[in-house]
Amino acid sequence: MTPEKNNTQLQSFDLMGTLPNLLEAQVIPADLTSEYWTPDKEGEFKLCFFQEIKNSTYTDEKSGETIELPCIVLLEQKPSGELKTIRNGSKRLVASLEDAVHQNKVAAGTPLRIEFLGKQKNATNTFQSDRWSVKPLYIAS
Repeated sequence: MTPEKNNTQLQSFDLMGTLPNLLEAQVIPADLTSEYWTPDKEGEFKLCFFQEIKNSTYTDEKSGETIELPCIVLLEQKPSGELKTIRNGSKRLVASLEDAVHQNKVAAGTPLRIEFLGKQKNATNTFQSDRWSVKPLYIAS
């Protein structure tokens, strides 16, 4: 009944061995389901921990086509302390965080404040792009 030891994973047990009583377990305040974050209004922000950048598969509602979209994956911390996984595939936001990762400014676990600054008309076409502010947070120990 000894749990597996691994610093990057949650506890796991050998299913062929003796298993612990789950009624005695504590719930970890982290939801493993993921939501796509689409801000509704300018000024909306998330306090979060950067997790990674990875491709997510989406189905276009209009065409039915399946597409791969690079997304940032974040752990949002709710006021209750619970963690929720969120994703966003805004090209500008993903590019900003990719640059920060490549420059070793951001790594998995980096605390951030990400704010939606609104939409901006593109100079090269008629579309609008999302604008963002990404600020690292400092946690005093």
